[in-house]
Amino acid sequence: MKRWRVGDVQRLGAGGATGETWGVALYDETGKPCVTFGYPKETDAKAGREHIKAALIGVASVTKVQG
Repeated sequence: MKRWRVGDVQRLGAGGATGETWGVALYDETGKPCVTFGYPKETDAKAGREHIKAALIGVASVTKVQG
């Protein structure tokens, strides 16, 4: 089984009413993105990525909530 992983920081959009958006995706055990976190600044997205990575350290399991 593959492990969950955090993707690289990527620019999601530019301009518009909300301005530039940066994001970080969380990939599930199959390698598919399951959630994207959006941030207004690249520096915020980089910090967020590190927090997400830290939250996954030592985790025994991650469960998707089925809606």
